[in-house]
Amino acid sequence: MIQSSYNAISSGATGMFGKQVVKYFRHGKEIIAKAPPKRPGKGTPGQERTRADFSKAINFSAKVRASNDLTAHYKPSVRDGRNIHNLAIADFLVAPEIHDVHIADGTVMVHATDNFQVHAVKIMVYDANGALLESGLAGRGDDDRWIYRPVTIAQGGRVEVVAVDLPGNECRYELTTPATGTPEHRSTSIRIAGRQNVRSICNMANTG
Repeated sequence: MIQSSYNAISSGATGMFGKQVVKYFRHGKEIIAKAPPKRPGKGTPGQERTRADFSKAINFSAKVRASNDLTAHYKPSVRDGRNIHNLAIADFLVAPEIHDVHIADGTVMVHATDNFQVHAVKIMVYDANGALLESGLAGRGDDDRWIYRPVTIAQGGRVEVVAVDLPGNECRYELTTPATGTPEHRSTSIRIAGRQNVRSICNMANTG
């Protein structure tokens, strides 16, 4: 039985008190906030999907904090109120983005970014019949650029680029290699780990 003279809030205890306030410490600072209300019943499909994504993100954060190798990737960014936990969650919830793929002098150049870090960029080269000619990992360059030099790029074929971050989110970008004088077309899709495509942009002509 709790004694009447015991004050949980002032004693250093943390958590929810009286379903009215929540007390916790963040970076050595004591924070007391109003307890969040519990939503009745299920939310909309979008809200339920967001909850599921966030639950998966929390599980990924736990995996990161249990691994010295994964923690090492995020540790340099810990500052200004950011810790390993919220960095890993934010990374899980946002996929990389490929801004441009450019082919010049037989070299594939990719501009890809992520809210934390692009982990790898894979290049696949296909011929005009859709047969895979080769695939490999691009090398990291400067200013979020990635470079890949294939053995050959077939006219009338295509080059597919996949940028991946640490949680496994990916962005796919497809660039055709048509005959001279016709526009290059590209299609981009974004996928969040554990979910299908969340955004797709197709057949955007490159007139530059």
